Amino acid sequence: MPEDALYDDPALYDLLFPPAIAAATVLDKERRERMLSSERFYVETARESGGRVLELGCGSGRLTAPIAQQGVDILGADLSESMLAAARAKSLAAGVQVQFVPADMRHFDFSGPFAAILITGNSLLHLHSTAELKQCLLCVRRHLAPGGRLVFDVSKWDLNYLVRDPAQRYPVQTVLDPRRGEITIEETTSYDSAAQVRHITWYLSAPGAPDFQILEYHLRVIFPQELPLLLESAGFRLDQRYGEFTRIPFDSASPRQVCICSAAD
Repeated sequence: MPEDALYDDPALYDLLFPPAIAAATVLDKERRERMLSSERFYVETARESGGRVLELGCGSGRLTAPIAQQGVDILGADLSESMLAAARAKSLAAGVQVQFVPADMRHFDFSGPFAAILITGNSLLHLHSTAELKQCLLCVRRHLAPGGRLVFDVSKWDLNYLVRDPAQRYPVQTVLDPRRGEITIEETTSYDSAAQVRHITWYLSAPGAPDFQILEYHLRVIFPQELPLLLESAGFRLDQRYGEFTRIPFDSASPRQVCICSAAD
C-alpha cells in the first residue's frame, strides 16, 4: 500500500478533510456536518473506553489530537511518514503529547493491550483483498484488552454509485482555500465487480486553474451482509452498527456503516 498523491500532501488532505475547528472551509453542509459528528463520535468513544487507545490509519491527526485533548492515552499509527510528521506538528500545536509511529495495519506489533482500536474514515477500505482485511482484523484482535472494542466506519455505496458512467464526471464537494479561493472537486469512478474495488479519480479545480491537481485512489467495497461474516472470520462480534456518526439506526438508506465490535467469546 504505497503512499499515493492523496496522502503525499498533508496540507491538501487537511483542506479536504479538516478537523472540526476548521470545518467551515467545507462549503457542503452535509459533508461539514459529517466532519463535525465524526469527531464527536470518536472522541466520545475513545473517552468511554476507559483505557489506552490505538488509532490505525491516523493520517494527519485530525481525530488523534482532539481525542488526546480529552485526556485519553492514544497511540497514532500510519503508513505515511509525511502524514505522521503533520500529525506530530498538529498535536504539538494543540498542546498534547502523542506518540505517532509508522505501521502497516495489516501486520503491526505494539506493546498493548488497548481498550479500543479505531480505524476511521474509510481507512479499512484501503485493504483491497479479503486476505488483507482478515490479516488486519486478526492483528487488531491480538492487541485488544479483554472487553476492548474495535470501532470503525466504512461507506455503504448504493448501486447507483457502482454503476456510474466511468466517462462522466460527478460533483464531490467544494472547499474554501485561503490561497486559491473555492476549490471544486469532481470525480470519475469505475467499479471492478469481481474484486469489489472502486477506482476513483478526483479532479481539483480553482478559479483560473481547471484540473490543477488530479488524484487517484482505490477503495474496497464491503457490502452490509458481508461485513458480519468478515468480522466473525477474525473472531469478532458486531455489537452495534449505525447508519451515521449521530448513531442513527442502520438501514438501506444509510450512507455509512459505523461499527462497534468486540472479541467473540
